[in-house]
Parts: sequence; structure tokens; C-alpha cells
Amino acid sequence: MNDKRSPHLPDPEVYLGDDGTPRSRVADDVYFSTSGGIDETRHVFIEGVGGRKFFKNRRVTRIAELGFGTGLNFLATWQYWADGAPSGATLHYTSIEGYPMSAELLHRSLSMFPELAAEAAALIASWPPVVRGTHRLVLGDGRVHLTLVFDDVLCALGGLSGEYDAWYLDGFSPAKNPDMWNGDVLDRVCALSAPGARIATFTAAGHVRRTLMELGFEVEKRKGFGRKRDCVSAHLPMVENCKIGKHSSTPQSVAVIGAGIAGATLAHALQQRGHKPILLDGAKRPGSAASGNPAALIAPRLTRERVPMGRIIASAYLHAVRFYEGLQDAGGDPWLGARGSFVMARNEEEAERQSRSKTAYGWPDDVMQIVSEARASLLTSVELSEPGLWFAGAGAISPANVINQLTDGVPYQQVSIAKVTSVDGGWELIANDSTSLGTYDVVCMAAGVGTMDIMGPETFPLRANRGQLTYLSSLEPKPNVPITYGGYISPLVPLGKNETGHVLGATYARRDELPDAEWDRLREADSQEMLDNFETHLPNIKAGKVLGGRTALRATIRDYIPLAGAWDHGLYVLGGLGSRGFMTAPLLADLIADQISGVPLPLESDLVSALDPKRFS
Repeated sequence: MNDKRSPHLPDPEVYLGDDGTPRSRVADDVYFSTSGGIDETRHVFIEGVGGRKFFKNRRVTRIAELGFGTGLNFLATWQYWADGAPSGATLHYTSIEGYPMSAELLHRSLSMFPELAAEAAALIASWPPVVRGTHRLVLGDGRVHLTLVFDDVLCALGGLSGEYDAWYLDGFSPAKNPDMWNGDVLDRVCALSAPGARIATFTAAGHVRRTLMELGFEVEKRKGFGRKRDCVSAHLPMVENCKIGKHSSTPQSVAVIGAGIAGATLAHALQQRGHKPILLDGAKRPGSAASGNPAALIAPRLTRERVPMGRIIASAYLHAVRFYEGLQDAGGDPWLGARGSFVMARNEEEAERQSRSKTAYGWPDDVMQIVSEARASLLTSVELSEPGLWFAGAGAISPANVINQLTDGVPYQQVSIAKVTSVDGGWELIANDSTSLGTYDVVCMAAGVGTMDIMGPETFPLRANRGQLTYLSSLEPKPNVPITYGGYISPLVPLGKNETGHVLGATYARRDELPDAEWDRLREADSQEMLDNFETHLPNIKAGKVLGGRTALRATIRDYIPLAGAWDHGLYVLGGLGSRGFMTAPLLADLIADQISGVPLPLESDLVSALDPKRFS
């Protein structure tokens, strides 16, 4: 279903009072108590859901919040949780905000709390564009997962799935912001609550307490904070023999079949959540097949309207930029050349698509900007004759660097898998030589075109598409960022064996259209086709000699939407990524790892359904 709503959200109209406290002109209310915001958060919300008793010995903590505001509740909870959380524990915090602030306003508002300076700096550095949608931020060395949902409250709640152990109800007061407190909202809160779930809120309004009691919560008044006489805590009764966090209370053994970017990101995401993954692939080392190119481009091609595929790509791109910046911060810079990528409006149709996509997704100019040919020439360091889109956070990355970082410390077994069989206690893997490789709690299929061989070609409408790259020794002048124009050219990158050059791409042909003896051979006709396209769109760049190239098979699918999710109980599939694997895999791997762990998901429920591998069955 298309989302025809504007991507833009209303301005919160924030201003700082004489005492420095942020206030909203829209709600005519303060964001936190003038008597001490962080003390209010600790008393009303953290202690309201149980304090140290709630957080103690909990491997997985799932908290949802109505009203992110300045992020004060999140930051204080993160600090409190980190101070006493057991080793390997994870915090999953989902927050809904219909009037999100800019990063600058957050910085000004949070500067009042120097004790939260480190956490606030990490939050602001990862702050997403203020546009409608779901944004997953990974913080705290991968142990803190913040899912921000920028939308009105009922739409946002409708897009959530799973269960939460605690809720902070922190919209502006019911008298000034009644939409946050009506029966439909609280009914949805109840539906998303785990057995024994707790609620904390600053308000003691009678209709809020009555509605919670009607929904089955046991409600109690507590002493309020500052000038407020009362606040409220509530909890659902426990279900007999039910353990909070049961889905993820025990780390699981997970076999990830396929060690390209899909498998590598899955293994990384599973390790972050405390599971025990092993990678299995027929190659000598991870990242040898379609993920073994010298460079991968991280730049989106957005749709004209907010259709499901476009929304998935948009979320995946923003997430990928944060993901690779996180790898850079961890000490291994994956970026090649300068940051940024230019997408040429090579004809009228492409110019029209770019203009409409800019309107549809509403990203600010510091994320996506329509630029003239003169501006594009300055940004790319080469003379261009067409305008287009500039993505400041995009760029080229090193697949080898990325996959090495993601798989560091993950057990790896070189073996080809023939079959995956359901058995008591999990899934048994059978190798090509018919030997058993053991039984695992969970199996994730991430083998690209090999998924068809293991699960059967009739299972999904996957296709094997042959892609060929050509390597050029030099360009004059040299672009400092990737340029796409129907084909693409990379900046100067390592090609292996102490050689550098530029990657020219890429062809796209059905595997079954070529003889078996030819699909993995370099074809001179393909190289010439790419060179002709390059010279047509970039006539002011002189290409050096051809240094060879590379071929690989990409797994694509009929409706172009990847496969990401459960195929059977304990059997998951991540595939059909096509030529966008390095851009889409980080988010989709998080989705599957979250499904396995029973924690909040990083995408809206309609997009999760669109990605479901069972949609073809």
C-alpha cells in the first residue's frame, strides 16, 4: 500500500524559557520539570516501572515510550541500565514522537544535563532526518537499540509489532494533548504489552487511570515529583508459567548459510544480541562470491511515490550510512574515496523521477539535494554536463574491509550445504557429501543464488543474474566519489595485488541466457558496452587501459522486494538483494535478528509483511 501522507511532520515550535527549560508552543507545556528533569525521569519513570528490581538479571529489556521529546527519559534509562545490566544484556527502546526536534534543538535542550553528556553526544551524532517513518539507531557498542518512530501516535502504534516489558507514557498533559491519552491509544498499548508489563506516567488523570483498569492493568498512585501531588504506576498480571522475555532468555545456536554481505551482517547482528552464530559457505573465506567486488556503492534509487519498496530502500539507506559510520568509529574505515555520491539525471524521465522522489521522501538537502551540473562538477571533481541528485552521506565502501570486520570472531566452516531438515530440537544440516553437520536451534539462509539449490528453485521466484565489472587503470580527471548514470564509475580504489584503478559497472543479464561455459568468463562485448555508456554520459573523462574485470551472480526476485523473515519455525531467509546488498543487508539482518530474539523490529509492520518470504507460497 502506498503511503500518500506528507513525509514532513509538524514543527514542535520549541523555545527555551528563561530558566533554560525547553517548552512547546504547540502544546503550551514544558518538556520536563523545572524542578529537575533528570530527577523527575528517575522518580516517575525508572522507579515507576520497578527501578533496579526491573532491570536486574534481565538479558533483554524492551521499553516503549509515547513522547520522545528531548530524549531525556531514554538517555537516563540507558545510563541507569548500563550501570547495572548483566554482561551481554541488550536494551531495546522504542519511542514515538509526532513532533520531533532537530539535532540542534536536542543539543541545546540536553546541554542542561552534563551527567548525560556522553550518551547525549552519541544520540545527536546518530540523529536521523526529521521525516515521517521508523529509524533504528544502534548505540552503546551495539548493546542499545533505539527505534524512533516519527509519526502521529495511533499510526505509529499500528506499525509496531511484538511485546514490550514496560511503557513510559510521557506525552504532554492530557488536558493539553488529549490525542496521546485516548482509549484507542491505551488499548493499543495494552495489546502490545507482555504479561506482567509495567506502565509509568507522570499524570494521575482520572480517565487515564480508569481506562487502564478497564484494560486489565492494576493501577496505583505514587507520590508525584516537584509540584505534582501524584503520579501513576500500573502493571498487567503475570500469566501462569510465563517468563518475561521468554523469546530471548536463552542464547540460541544459529547456522548462517552463506558468508557474503547478507550472512556477515546476520552473524554480526546475532552476536550483538547474544546468540551463537556460525557461518557456513563453500568458499575458502567469507565474501568471495557476489560480495567480493573491489568496491560497493551505497546510494539509493528512490521511487516516485512512497510505495513499500521505496520506503524499504529509504530506511535501508539511512540505516546503512549510520551502520558503516559505526564500523568506521570502531577503528576500521570502510569508506573508499571521499564521502558522497552523484546520481546523474541523464534524461527527462530520470530528472522527473528524481524531482518526485525528493518531494515524496522529504529528505533535507544535507541528505539528498538536487544540484546543477556546475555544482555537481565541483562536488565530484570532474566536469559534468547534466544535473542530478547529490547524496552527501553516500559513497563507496570496501567489501573486504566490511566483511572482515563483521565476521571477526565468528566461527567459519568451509562446506557446501545440500539440505536443511527439520528434526526434533531444531534443524539438521546435511553437506553435499551426505554427512550431517549437526543440529542448530535456528538456521538462516543467506546463500544468494545458492538458496535455490538448497531450498529448491520452486520455493521462491528467485533469479540468478550475471553481472560483469570492468577495471580501468586510470581516469583523467579522477572523480573523488562514485558517479552513476545508468552505469557507474567508482573513485580510485584498490584492485588487489598492489594495484589501484576504477571500477566500471555493471552489466545485468539473466544467468539462463548464457551457456554454462560462459557465464563466469569476462566478455569483451560487455566491457565495450560499459565503456560506450561511460563515454556517452561522461565525455569529459578520459579512460585509461582496461585491466580486466570480474563476474558474479546476483540473486534477484520478481517483485524486486528482498526476502527477509521466517520461512518456517526456526528457519529464516535473507535473499534477493540483487545489486543493493551492501545497502540493504544491515537493516534486513537487524530485522531477522530481532525476529529471532523476540524484540522490537526496525521497520513498520506493513513493510515487514512486504518482505515476508512466505508471500509467494
